Amino acid sequence: MLRIKKEVVKQIKEQGEKGYPYEICGFLIGDIDYANNVRTVLEAYQVENRNKERANDRFEIDPKDYLKVEDYAGKKSLMIVGIYHTHPDHPDRPSQTDLRFAQPDMSYIILSVKEGKADRWRSWELDGNEFKEEKVELI
Repeated sequence: MLRIKKEVVKQIKEQGEKGYPYEICGFLIGDIDYANNVRTVLEAYQVENRNKERANDRFEIDPKDYLKVEDYAGKKSLMIVGIYHTHPDHPDRPSQTDLRFAQPDMSYIILSVKEGKADRWRSWELDGNEFKEEKVELI
């Protein structure tokens, strides 16, 4: 399950609209209750999409950005709990590319941005070799 601050969702939507027609991406920062499989998101940290050739339908995160955000979160006694990205003019469900790079114990928010306006979003988690939609609670 994902618990996420309403302000963080608003921020991700604003970033998605500003970045349209390209995919934007970033990290979800917070903490994890492993015993109950609950990730709580307190912050979103946008990073640059390194995939310039296919930025309209692919994203890539620089490993240096991952380390930078991990350090940032650690200084706040938090951790990376997931990744978010947009699907410009496409549904808010994972692609095969998303599945290929997914890791367990993480949440994956996908925001559909249609004609420059934030539309639906959902959060997904890895269940074996496939994604399943996860329950979301706004806090």
